[in-house]
Amino acid sequence: MRGKDDGCARQCVYSKYRRGSMQKCVSVENTVLLQDGVFMLLNVPHNPSPFSRKLADNFITVVYNNIPGDTGADVRVGAGFSAFIAFKQRNILFDVGADATVLVKNIVVLGIDIRRLDAVVISHNHWDHVYGLPGIYALAESDPDIYVTASSKGAILEQNPRAKVKPIDEPMQIFPDVWSTGSMHVEYRNLPLSEQAIILKNDDGIYVVTGCAHPGIVSIVERVKQSFPKKSIALVAGGFHLVNSTEQEIMDISAKLKKIGVRRIAPSHCTGNMAIDIFEREWGDRFHCLYLGHTYRF
Repeated sequence: MRGKDDGCARQCVYSKYRRGSMQKCVSVENTVLLQDGVFMLLNVPHNPSPFSRKLADNFITVVYNNIPGDTGADVRVGAGFSAFIAFKQRNILFDVGADATVLVKNIVVLGIDIRRLDAVVISHNHWDHVYGLPGIYALAESDPDIYVTASSKGAILEQNPRAKVKPIDEPMQIFPDVWSTGSMHVEYRNLPLSEQAIILKNDDGIYVVTGCAHPGIVSIVERVKQSFPKKSIALVAGGFHLVNSTEQEIMDISAKLKKIGVRRIAPSHCTGNMAIDIFEREWGDRFHCLYLGHTYRF
């Protein structure tokens, strides 16, 4: 696990995604992106780098992020978020970032073998969390189910007709000890939005990974606690969406997370630099860096 002194240099990078950028041939390591976003896998070695992971491990690796880590890997920063989760012999991709080319490159460079991908979970239907979805078909030999919030099923199917979309409304078990919070509804920029987070139920507590936490990071953790009242929250990681929050609002959220009993946090993506700084100060050695290329083992 990465402590607060490991790889905390960060730089927020946001870029506007253009569909037209996928309408050409782009070479990515051993993968080539053809016309209309179609990938051809040429030759991805089983252990392409010293970052290779063992399936037996439980870990979360961030493979797409607008906040760079300092791993030394030749990964590309991009607007959005994606985390590869290996948990109890299951391989899960949580969100897919904004650009399939970047997603594929980063997964290959980090040495993550997702040829057997069991599921993809999409937190919400925002471009920087879903537009990378075509990239999984370049690397996965399986045809994984794509778990989405119920209200986004139509839009995601329209963008990805081959996807085996499974809509989620209420809290639901995806695999043994792997759950979705269910769709949580909020208004964002005057439009309705639904979002889900993923829950990993481990012996030492609950691990929660969020995409953007538009419904509120405290509300998400409270829902998790309601679903598993006897389990402690070992980690909350991902986007907290506090980039426009005031210092006092961030301090209040930090205090509420502590009161709920969250043991460790790893805020990233859309959390915002000021919020990350505050969390790092307030949580001390219970704060963990989980930026691009970083891995959290448990």
